[in-house]
Amino acid sequence: MLCKTKYADKTGSHMVPHFLLKRIENIKGKKGRGYELGFTIQESEIKFHFGQSVLPEKLEEVIGEITDKEREENRNPHIVDHIFCSDCEKRLAVVESAYAKTITKTGTEDYESGIISSLGMLFWASIVWRMSINGKSGVILKSDQNEKLRQILDCFLPDKIENLDENGIKENGLMNSMSYKLMRLTELNDEDAKFLLFHPDFYNPLCILIGEFLLCFSLENRYDDLNTKDLFGINKMVNDSSTNTVLGNEVIKPIDRTTSKMFESNVVTRIKKEYHGKAK
Repeated sequence: MLCKTKYADKTGSHMVPHFLLKRIENIKGKKGRGYELGFTIQESEIKFHFGQSVLPEKLEEVIGEITDKEREENRNPHIVDHIFCSDCEKRLAVVESAYAKTITKTGTEDYESGIISSLGMLFWASIVWRMSINGKSGVILKSDQNEKLRQILDCFLPDKIENLDENGIKENGLMNSMSYKLMRLTELNDEDAKFLLFHPDFYNPLCILIGEFLLCFSLENRYDDLNTKDLFGINKMVNDSSTNTVLGNEVIKPIDRTTSKMFESNVVTRIKKEYHGKAK
């Protein structure tokens, strides 16, 4: 699917890197693989999935009694088999490992994450593309947009981090046409709700909530929708945030606790309105 040359032999590929997904789905106090307990909200039903290491008592506490059929059909929608070859999976992992090192760094004002934005661009572009081609997160990009991201990733994902072609990225026309804004809800705790979703109304930019990160990613360096559509009440904050391009270092805007709770409430209200029509 990425290189289009080798057989997609890899199983268990994460459409969202595990180090981010576990912060959304893992049960309290568990950080390893297999402890996921997540829910997918659809128009007619709410589906659940769980990892092999989640104890039966925990499942019964949260979900209730689970049938044999539900156990057999249990699949994490964000983990997919036979979509990448082993070499492409390794290249994705190189960028993910480099980005994962930035997670512990936070700030109360706009701060640099600790990586160059060209690497950040590859990392976030890979997530946008994977979520789109997987089709389980609410938004699927147009075929030409998916192909643009695929070509970029196939061209520039390195086999080793020291082989990252920084100059090639900076000189590439497709890469130069993209940019992103990145916000982080820095004061979330274990009790706070965490989401993985595309905002269904936004295309310029694409707006994706991944746990504590809100990514506004533009394939054409356009942010028009921020001026005409509601982004859960924080449009001005996002508009005022730094725009990351392939030049310079990645900058993140932190979102304080008070704003985070307002943001979370607005997300829940929109979900109810979108899927269940319960908002008053």
